[in-house]
Formats: sequence, C-alpha cells, structure tokens
Amino acid sequence: MASLRVAVIDDSALARKVLKDGLSAAEDVELCAAVGATALALAKCADESPDVVVLDLCMAEEDWRSSLTQLRKGFPRARIVALAHDSSDGRAALAQALSSGADDTLVRPASDAALCVGARAFCVELLARVRSRGGMPALAALQTSVGRQVTSAAAPRSKPRSRIEVLAIGVSTGGPNALAEFLPAIPADFPVPIVLVQHMPPGFTANLARNLDQRCKVRVKEASEGDEVVAGRVLIAPGDWHMETRRHEGAVSVTLHQGAPENFCRPAVDVLFRSVAATFGGSALCLILTGMGQDGMLGAEVIGNAGGIVLAQDEPSSVVWGMPGAVVRAGLADAVLPLRQLAGEVDRRVRESRGSHARGA
Repeated sequence: MASLRVAVIDDSALARKVLKDGLSAAEDVELCAAVGATALALAKCADESPDVVVLDLCMAEEDWRSSLTQLRKGFPRARIVALAHDSSDGRAALAQALSSGADDTLVRPASDAALCVGARAFCVELLARVRSRGGMPALAALQTSVGRQVTSAAAPRSKPRSRIEVLAIGVSTGGPNALAEFLPAIPADFPVPIVLVQHMPPGFTANLARNLDQRCKVRVKEASEGDEVVAGRVLIAPGDWHMETRRHEGAVSVTLHQGAPENFCRPAVDVLFRSVAATFGGSALCLILTGMGQDGMLGAEVIGNAGGIVLAQDEPSSVVWGMPGAVVRAGLADAVLPLRQLAGEVDRRVRESRGSHARGA
C-alpha cells in the first residue's frame, strides 16, 4: 500500500513531537515535514507535495486564513485537516476554516499538557482523518448505457414516477465543500423544501448554515424545533440533535431530539431519512453525498422501498466514498453522478415530476 505523505504545521514543539510520534507509528503514513510555520512546510515539501497537511489554527505568529491561502496555492492537491484548541474561540475558528479552504477539522485538547495525557486517543482520531483525507483505494466502476457510473453491484432501478415533494440530503466527511458547490446551484424557485444532515458537532452547523445562506439563492438555516418544511428553504440538523419531519393538519415541520446516536452519529442521516419516508412516502428524493461510514444506507432503502428516488455522488468526486459507496453497493441508487452534475439532475427530476421543465434543459 502506498504511503500517505503528511506535513504537520504547529508552532508548539511539544505538540509537534506528539503528532510526529503518533503519525509516524502508522505504516501507511510518511511524515514529510513537522515544522512550526507554514513557510517552512512550503519550502521543505517544495519538490514533492504532501497528500495531507495537518494545520494548527491557533499558532501565535500566523494568521490561519493566510496560512490556508498559502497552502491551497502551494499544495493545490493536498487535503487540509485543521486543528484548534477545545475552546469557544478554537471551535469558532474550525467552523470558519471549513468555509475558507480546510477539508476537515479536529478539536485538540485545550493545552499541550492535556494533549500529552490524551495523546494516544487523539492520534488515533487524527490518523482516521488523515487516511480519509488522503482518499481510499478506488473501486472498479462500470459505465451504464446512459453514461452514469455505478458499481457492478448496483444497477439503476426503475420505479413509478411520483410527484416529488421534498429533497433530503445526507453528507459527512468533505460535506462543507460539497454543499458549497451543490446548494448554490439550486435555483431560487426550486419548488420543494430541502432537509439536510451534515455530521458535525454542536456549534458548527450554525456557522455552516450562515455561510451557505450567504452563497445560496434559497434560504439556509440551522433547524429549530417546529420549523416548517417549506419550498425555498434548507433546514440543517443542529449538531448533537437528530432531526425528523412530521406532518400535522396538512403542514410539515421538523422536530429535534437527542435520542441515542445511530451509526455513532447524532444527527444521523438514517433517522432523518426514515422520518422523510414516513412523512412523504414515494414523494421523496434523497441524495447521499461524500462521507465516511454508511449512515444513510438503511434510510435510503426505506425511501426507495416507499417508492422514492435515491441519488448518490460518484466515487471520483467524493472525498470519501463511504456513505454513497454503501448505497451504490447495496443496489439502492437510481443514479450515481459527479458532484458537479447533481444539482442539475435534482432540479430536472423535481420539475419533471411536477409537470414543469428543468432550468437549463
């Protein structure tokens, strides 16, 4: 197995040693730099770019926004995992970093002493992020007669056409960047509501919603208890809260709860999708985007069995083809498309199901 080249940028010598020891212990990781400044990493790895850069956002002598810009320019193909201290300022920085060029984030212990005490557990989590950021071995894909990529286990299913009334989305690793491409391409007059689970801890989803709302033609907000599910609006499940749809006296709204995590996640895509199937039946369209694990697969099966449509992001355009790959391998996907094509496909299917023409068709 080829090694992942990883660069670590942290101005604490003690933190660098902890990260260096933890990453170097993995057989599939080659540490190409462990330095205290972005410029040093750019110089040391100039001849051969790293696959992954681990960047501390809380360095005293550097502005992390400038660091991200430099790293994106110097290492355009590298995946960036941003670290910040477990504090309100650190978590805010991580949330902002996701919309400023970072591909993933991880909260580190609040002090170097705490990092040393929890070094083993932290490095296990960091290695998981590094490996997912570096990509997974490609699975063989076939081209169907209409040019859509599916694995050999997943032939597109035919089903009766229903009038689509809702779009439900599940996404995890790589999600903020995927959503920043997908949602702004949804037109202002998109005729159905959108409900969405992005795996994130508390506090992050509010910032994600605000950032997306500034970019999108439809309204985007972090969901609150009782929010109505209406066209022209995207509701994002808050971190650490499951979100479900409910119909009452003809109106649909969301309810939030802190039931047990599913697939180690809260919010969980499966929880949302099951409720969407119960509320909308065959009138639901669900979309599985990039993410680690298989959250959303069982929920997609429930939606598909109810007569709804299941779309999945393809492997080449996914940061991690875990969640969409699980749906495809289970034979649940009606179509598998690159990220850049999904907004157009969703819009076309929704409008055609409702007797109108897709924009740009």
